[in-house]
Amino acid sequence: MTIHEILTEWSYRLDRGYPEMDNPYDILLLEQILKESNFNSRDIDVTIRNLQENIFGPKEEKEEITPEEDDNKDDDEVGQLRTQLGSHSKKDVTELINKMDLDEKQIQKLYHRISSFGSYKPILKSLRASFYKESEVKRYSQEIQMMIEDLDPKETTQFVEYLSNTKDQLEFPTDQTGNLFTIMPSDKVPKSVMLKIISHTTQDEGKRGVGMGEMGMALIFKNITDSDGKGDLALNKKEFEIKGNGATLGEKPDMFPVDMSKLEPFGIIRKGTTYEIGEGEDIEIVPNKNKFDEAIFKTHQKTKDKPGFEEALKDTLANDVGHGAAVVDELWPFIDFTTQETIHREIALMNVYRYVAKEEFDHFLAHDFGRMAGGNTGKYVYAGGSPSDICAGLRGVASFEKISWDNCRPRIGFSNLYLEEEE
Repeated sequence: MTIHEILTEWSYRLDRGYPEMDNPYDILLLEQILKESNFNSRDIDVTIRNLQENIFGPKEEKEEITPEEDDNKDDDEVGQLRTQLGSHSKKDVTELINKMDLDEKQIQKLYHRISSFGSYKPILKSLRASFYKESEVKRYSQEIQMMIEDLDPKETTQFVEYLSNTKDQLEFPTDQTGNLFTIMPSDKVPKSVMLKIISHTTQDEGKRGVGMGEMGMALIFKNITDSDGKGDLALNKKEFEIKGNGATLGEKPDMFPVDMSKLEPFGIIRKGTTYEIGEGEDIEIVPNKNKFDEAIFKTHQKTKDKPGFEEALKDTLANDVGHGAAVVDELWPFIDFTTQETIHREIALMNVYRYVAKEEFDHFLAHDFGRMAGGNTGKYVYAGGSPSDICAGLRGVASFEKISWDNCRPRIGFSNLYLEEEE
């Protein structure tokens, strides 16, 4: 971090716009800035001493001065500081551009960059209002500014006006389903801007991922802020978890496979990527491991000990897959063994219940932004309340990855995006 960068950051954080070496608060703030930039104690002392001696000059004993003289002194010091930091007029900028040898492509790029330059402060102010950490908020603002700089300047201006008028900003509606592009009118935030900022991903200061939709939704909706707990965000001051298309809910599912030996006595055997259902000559093959719901359905049809099979399935889901007995027991009544659909759905919802209960958030949303083909249309599903309430809100609305013996913790997404693997 150069002296110029230090002075710029230090001045920016002070309400008066410039630092004073004899002001204890200013020195504390400077020390904080240097610590954030990974300066050690010795380097901090050396930097402060260098600023005192080489930039601001040694402190001199001064006679008492009148308030009018003090105002003049302040004006002089501000002027000196601005000179140190670099102060240029619009004329200087124009002359600089006129001297540059730019081709057409560079001119267009520069035009867009200048047009979006004014978006930085409104973005910064909005993220601060959403309680993002000061150590992260400037970098996030720069990232968003750079993302939208190639858009139509009219659309960028429209977005900046939306951010600047906090009274007109919308709240996120807690409807069960919706589309981010339609709940936000295009005359407020253009679709092109929505697509850019909702698709944005980054890392926080702890190198943890900030997923698609998180920062964008906090920017756009005034009742969504950064989280100070386990959730990605906060909705109406309560923890809010956001998942992109095809996201896992917790650990990788293949770490928690079904114990097939518990099910084999009831006539289901896994052989490679297939399942053999039945006994003796009455054997039926389910040819795809991702059709585990079909294998369970057919085993239940054929077995003579249906209660025993159900108990064995409950046991392995609770203990080997790790959903827990209480979760399995609560959702078990929703399984109708005469339909494959409910088997798949409720095992998937057991995973949701387990994840929500563990992470302790109050709101949950999955959107279709991500790398999967056919997504990025703005669709989302939402549910809130207790783990049981969230499962009830997602039941029949959310879609999940196909389940298999080694994946009973399926990813959440949208039905037209989960295609069966080739048999």
